[in-house]
Amino acid sequence: MRKTDSFHAHHSPMGAHASFTLGMFGSNGGMALEKGKPAEQSVFIGYRSDSGVTKQFPFYKELVNEADRFSLDENSQGVKTISFEESQIQRSYDWAIDKFSAPGIDFSIITPFFEISDPAIENKEALKKASCPSIFGQITIRNDSNEDWEGFFAIQGDNPWTPLSSRNDLKGMISRDELGFASDDPDVSEFIDFGIETALSKEHKTPNFLLGPIGGISFKVAAGTSKTVRIALGFFKSGNVTINKEAKYWYTNYFDSIETVLSFALEGFNEYLDSALDSNQKLKSSGLSLDQQFLIAHSTRSYYGSTQWLSEKNKARWIVNEGEYLMINTLDLTIDMAFFELEYNPWTLRNVLEQFANEYSYVDQVFSPDCNDEMHEGGISFCHDMGVANHFSPNQYSCYECAGIDRKCFSYMTYEELTNWVICSGLYYSKTSDQDFLNTNASLFSACLNSLLNRDNPNPELRNGLMGFDSSRTLGGGEITTYDSLDHSLGQARNNVYLAGKTWASYLTLELLFNALGKSDLAENALTSAKLTASTLSSSFDDSLGFIPAVLEDGNQSAIIPAIEALIYPYMMGQKGYLDSDGPFSEYLAMLKRHTEYVLKKGVCLYEDGGWKLSSSADNSWMSKICLNQFIVHEIFGINYGGELEADNAHVEWQVNGSKSQACSDQFASGKPIGSLYYPRIVTSILWLKAKSKAFNNKVKSEELAKT
Repeated sequence: MRKTDSFHAHHSPMGAHASFTLGMFGSNGGMALEKGKPAEQSVFIGYRSDSGVTKQFPFYKELVNEADRFSLDENSQGVKTISFEESQIQRSYDWAIDKFSAPGIDFSIITPFFEISDPAIENKEALKKASCPSIFGQITIRNDSNEDWEGFFAIQGDNPWTPLSSRNDLKGMISRDELGFASDDPDVSEFIDFGIETALSKEHKTPNFLLGPIGGISFKVAAGTSKTVRIALGFFKSGNVTINKEAKYWYTNYFDSIETVLSFALEGFNEYLDSALDSNQKLKSSGLSLDQQFLIAHSTRSYYGSTQWLSEKNKARWIVNEGEYLMINTLDLTIDMAFFELEYNPWTLRNVLEQFANEYSYVDQVFSPDCNDEMHEGGISFCHDMGVANHFSPNQYSCYECAGIDRKCFSYMTYEELTNWVICSGLYYSKTSDQDFLNTNASLFSACLNSLLNRDNPNPELRNGLMGFDSSRTLGGGEITTYDSLDHSLGQARNNVYLAGKTWASYLTLELLFNALGKSDLAENALTSAKLTASTLSSSFDDSLGFIPAVLEDGNQSAIIPAIEALIYPYMMGQKGYLDSDGPFSEYLAMLKRHTEYVLKKGVCLYEDGGWKLSSSADNSWMSKICLNQFIVHEIFGINYGGELEADNAHVEWQVNGSKSQACSDQFASGKPIGSLYYPRIVTSILWLKAKSKAFNNKVKSEELAKT
């Protein structure tokens, strides 16, 4: 159970790359478009009594009345503003509704998410509903006093507000036609002013006072009554929004202004609310612990906050921006987010795979680290990403990868991205049975197999199933993995057992695809290669250490949890026979299980708080990878090591305390966020909803017993 309700969270529509970030007490948040961090807006939600007492949630850094700059006489006698203390606020944080309650007031943020229809299959109404760039707020004021109150919702930011009523029948505020909020309640009034107190103490509201930095709506609540007001918070950007490629937001196919967004959202409020309630119920009835439910809810919000659904030449282009870094479709994130996307909208994964295949793939050569001036045939691979902050990179290049760097941040990830594209293709096909995708990419799958083999060793007689050669694109440097900021235990690509596991899974994926294509000879070749990889890894277990070293060279003695990570892929592709303890990879699986049982100890790969430490030699852990590997440990290996409850509670604390100002973050050192803030990747936690193992059930049972 989390120890605080004070933490920021994303509240985002699907595919709008927008967020209403809120939840940390005493901190600014608010509405922002295409921003890799929370906005710097003060949000005011509360009520004011006729006697001049204002009570509100503390969703701001400090109270500042801009009128003080213009007048020294505020005539403020009898005016009192009270921010609710944390002890007075209760927060219910469900999958699609985030609700805050304090004396006399409830405020809910409703962020519905659901399956997005494939845009290639015309379904205008469903696509319009899914792409509408809006979320919802709902305020309920319960006035049990003997004087009248006035409820309010307002935002203070750097940009001026314009009253919505001057443009249509709704009441609310918009800024630069790009964001705003509105209510369709006829009893709501608009105001713009320097402060909440000055706005509500006046006999007449001032909605046209555009100099005021605070724009809001208010409504009367008579003594002894209650009132609920619903609000739509919308976002809108028209025209081309990208550089180097021309693309607009998909929602502009149906909406031509912020007003049409807000109107449509409010008209469909009940339907959107029902969807959110359905999601809440699904998570609550999952059987997962409260900590696990929290992490799923938190990561889902963060994923959608990074999504961008574009239209390019009337065709959909799906993008997931990389949190604070804003990199476009980072491929080593795509593979982790694939599980979530395949659950809700598989077409988005195919869309990203096609973008890489058609625009962001390349052919290189390879070299041995022992002789970096002698080049050999390499093959096809894929870029790390497609650009940054709406700037697309030139085709065949990422914004991240640089030449001449030896196994450090910003070097090439050629080998890992090759495995990522292959595995994602297998995950997609195994979920959808999309024959068109299979046939279209048949020759590319063959090229991928050849490329994998060459990167092991161009000489077939010298292959061992692992990556041994680096890409010519490094210009003599060394490749890295997705764990780019870790030490050699996970950062180096060559002879890395984490990456070797993905090699094994890639060969099994290609076997599946080739069999589906009727290419039995290539399927047999791929399976033989998978067996070679597994054999090399199995024989590399170090009995004196009790585990398999992270890198199979230079006497490495680091222990890593992600040695087991690749087991998830055959599991999710239905190749469970390859995970059978009596199957063709029994020795490999037994070795990995023994390795796992050794490393899941404090002082090795567990922190003192019980949280998971991906490498014994680096104080740097990825929450997304922890979620994924937890599933493997419990569901595939059936290991219940005794520290599950402690671990989940620690991981929740990393988010709500360590990363409370940055919503959901991925990269932590001893529970403190050090990078990958505001991040989408943690939706690997969606895997937990598929868990059936005794270990997971015991966790829930143990937690409930402890509470009792």
